[in-house]
Amino acid sequence: MSSETVAGTADAEAQISEQRARDAEARAAKARSVAEEERKLAEKETKLEDNLDAQLVTAHKKLLEAKSSVAAARERADEAVMRTEKLNDEIREAKSSLSHQHNEDVEEKCEERKFYIDQMENALTEKLSREAKTRRLENIIEDLKRKAKVQAKVAAAARKQADQSMSIADQLEEHALEEREAANLRQAARTKANLVVVSSDAVLTSTETQLAEAERAASEASDLAAECRVKADQLAREVDAIEDPRTYEENVNVAQKNRDIAFSVYESALESKEEADQRAAKAKQVHETNCLKMSNLERDAMAELLQRESAHQAEVMTMGACENARAMSERVAINEDECHEAMKFAAEKERALKFALRYREKKRRVQPISPSMANITLIHSAKLRSWGKSKALPSSTLHSVPENMIVERAERGMEEWKSWVDFNRNHFTRTYPSSNARNYNPVLPWAMGCQFVSLNFSSQDDFILLNDGRFRANGNQGYVLKPEYLCDNGLVEDVFNCNHPRKINIRVLSGRCLPKPPANIYSKSGPQRLSVNPIVRITLYDGSPATLLKPPTFSTHVIRDNGLNPVWNEEDLATFECLNPSVGILLFKVYDHCEVTKTDVLIGASAIPVTCMREGFRCVSLYDSNNTRGGAMRFAS
Repeated sequence: MSSETVAGTADAEAQISEQRARDAEARAAKARSVAEEERKLAEKETKLEDNLDAQLVTAHKKLLEAKSSVAAARERADEAVMRTEKLNDEIREAKSSLSHQHNEDVEEKCEERKFYIDQMENALTEKLSREAKTRRLENIIEDLKRKAKVQAKVAAAARKQADQSMSIADQLEEHALEEREAANLRQAARTKANLVVVSSDAVLTSTETQLAEAERAASEASDLAAECRVKADQLAREVDAIEDPRTYEENVNVAQKNRDIAFSVYESALESKEEADQRAAKAKQVHETNCLKMSNLERDAMAELLQRESAHQAEVMTMGACENARAMSERVAINEDECHEAMKFAAEKERALKFALRYREKKRRVQPISPSMANITLIHSAKLRSWGKSKALPSSTLHSVPENMIVERAERGMEEWKSWVDFNRNHFTRTYPSSNARNYNPVLPWAMGCQFVSLNFSSQDDFILLNDGRFRANGNQGYVLKPEYLCDNGLVEDVFNCNHPRKINIRVLSGRCLPKPPANIYSKSGPQRLSVNPIVRITLYDGSPATLLKPPTFSTHVIRDNGLNPVWNEEDLATFECLNPSVGILLFKVYDHCEVTKTDVLIGASAIPVTCMREGFRCVSLYDSNNTRGGAMRFAS
């Protein structure tokens, strides 16, 4: 490959690279302008999002004000209702008397009742208007929340698009810089190739000039030698023609000397020509080597540029793929969130519809209560709202409280316990489980003085046994008197501060006539056996603030294959410290332990109040899972 070809290739590649650099710079400038526009759009969408958030905060403030107004109107209406009911009672009492003075009182009270009725109607009217305003504000807030959520997604998408455009613009600018560097490198290669071509042409011209001089000298020497040979031949003929050659010896010698001089000049010319040929060959070889090196360097540079360009393109494609994958994952996450929100919203709407249908059905079933029927009713039902409002109601009102409210208020501390005890001294309280599928610990509401503790008898668990043990103290008569500290305010501090705990030590000696559990229970816990492996567990359910914690439990070791008369008689005692002995209950449970499945099957159980425990050797009668002592359980203890 000649140097002219290499220089031409370098020139063409330099022009191509320059054009590519200009195109890359144009693309980068265009991407930068697009990125700036998208950034401005993202700022605009973000500003709209902030405005919606500010509107939402303002609407929340207005909603709180409206709700406080509704609460105030409701309180005024409740106060007017209470005063009206009180005046109705006073009017009935006054009408029962026949005196003239009482008739005047009746008229005055009727006027006063009319005034409170008007006040109640005004308060109810204001309450309805405020509630309508509250509902409108709630609808506005929901609409603003929906718009804010949509705007937040739009703003996030705009910011994300702006960030992506800025990233693409940065990548294109970086690519343009690389293309510009490549163009500069090709321009330098073209300059270097042109310089090499110029230097090679100069060397070649000098070598050709020297070669021409050598050829000219060789030609002159050849011509001089030919002339010398001609003269020598002429002289030889002349010598042959002369009879006495001695006269021409001097001329012959002179001619020989001239011949020798010419021959030496010819040999020196040949040597000069050979040297010129060698220098020309070396110069040509150096030129060809330089051209080959230049071609190799150009090829290596092109290969390196192509490799760098392909690596950059692969990196750009990889980054684009990663961005697309990240965007797809974020879009999937957003879609999943929207789906969950939609499902949650649909579930809420479904619950609201069911609640509305149940409320409509209940409202349809509500019948007006006859005043005479209300007069002979002893207990009226109401929900516990607050201590002040509930204490203002008559003592014959039965307040219904779910179990979670009992636990929540008990966790607040000692003052809340005292408030419960003080409230239950003069009012009725009924507790009930928050779920139909499970029960709760009844010792906690008993310790607070609750009169009615409702349980799910469809669930056979430990709490049903505790309920049976509580009323066993009175021979299962259906009621048990409250402990003394729940009636005397002076003893509440001692009990709640655990000033008089009772220490209980129990040693399990032996059992008697322990039957096997039913076969259907064994089918769930393992293979049926001929005899049982009894184990005893004793649990203390205390009535102190420690009731909120897990109750302490003691377990004996397992007696294998002996349900008739198992003997434990362990050295370790079951030691309990009952902080509130007045309501504490001990629960005894006997299980059949299965070694294969490592499970325990209930044989029998019994609950005994701490106040009924006596010292000495005692026998505890066992009851089955249905709380009965029939059949094989009749003699179990």
